[in-house]
Amino acid sequence: MSDTEELFEERNVKVEIKEEKQREETPTPTPESEPDLPEPEEVIEKPKKEKKPRKKRVLTDAQKEQLKANLAKGRATSLANRKKKKKLKDIAKEEKTIEEDTKIFENLKKKLTSKQIAEENDKLKSELAELKATMSKPKKAERVPTPVPHTENKKVEAPPPPMPVIPEKKVLSGKQKRMMLRGL
Repeated sequence: MSDTEELFEERNVKVEIKEEKQREETPTPTPESEPDLPEPEEVIEKPKKEKKPRKKRVLTDAQKEQLKANLAKGRATSLANRKKKKKLKDIAKEEKTIEEDTKIFENLKKKLTSKQIAEENDKLKSELAELKATMSKPKKAERVPTPVPHTENKKVEAPPPPMPVIPEKKVLSGKQKRMMLRGL
């Protein structure tokens, strides 16, 4: 071995010895050296008192019948109150749907341009005139013979078919609308 290796070995040994001395000098905490903590006191449990059993209420037959009658009466009034509240809710809901429908109708009405309104008015006026014409035809009381037209070059025009009577549309409630749309 060379001189440098010997020195190196001696140094390592010296360093290890110093580390061991430092470890010995630093006291390791032991349970005895820890600061005194108060010892936990023993918990004394109090004996639980048992509750006295409840005495059952003894009812006579008359009292039982009275309680049954009161129960039946209470159930009947509760049912009546619930039905009344349901009717009020249904009325409020129907009013709300009618109000919403009118808002939608008014909005659509505002969106129509004047040209569309004029066209719609003309169309409605022509339908009204046709309906008046069909209504004003004389009944079977007077029968006027009609002259036979010459069929040489003239085409016979058939009268237009009478317009069908359109029944008024029934206003549907919200529930009825939902029922109609359910199958779609």
